[in-house]
Amino acid sequence: MSTQATVDASNGPSEFAGTKRPLSEVISATFPPFDHRAKVVAPFDDESKRDAEFARKLNSMLLELILDFHAWSAARPAHETDKAADSLEKEIKGLQKTEEEQGRSLLLAPSCTASAPGLVALTVCAPEKTRQRLHEFITRIKLALAALTGLTS
Repeated sequence: MSTQATVDASNGPSEFAGTKRPLSEVISATFPPFDHRAKVVAPFDDESKRDAEFARKLNSMLLELILDFHAWSAARPAHETDKAADSLEKEIKGLQKTEEEQGRSLLLAPSCTASAPGLVALTVCAPEKTRQRLHEFITRIKLALAALTGLTS
């Protein structure tokens, strides 16, 4: 092979398209320097900075979420306790009303409390009144049965 051989430049740079260049000229040609900083390093650094900024924002958002969740979970039992206390108070008031209607309440009419002052007297008075009412009821039932059957007691 001689130094005068020619190379088809159509496979080379576009400025030489369609021309035949001697091999020695192609070998001696200088190529433009590769700017690795602009082509590789700078885009990588930019991407790294974006990743770091994203991670910082994500960590901030996660911390805020964790704090919100903690506040919610700490307040939830207090709210549920208040709600349960309200419903229990309503239920207790309903039971007290029912007991008053049946004569079994410790908070009876003044006739019971006037004769026996103090809490001990109230606890004794309530069952006695109920027992008296029950005895009267049974007596009335016996009298009604006796009247129906013609028996006298």
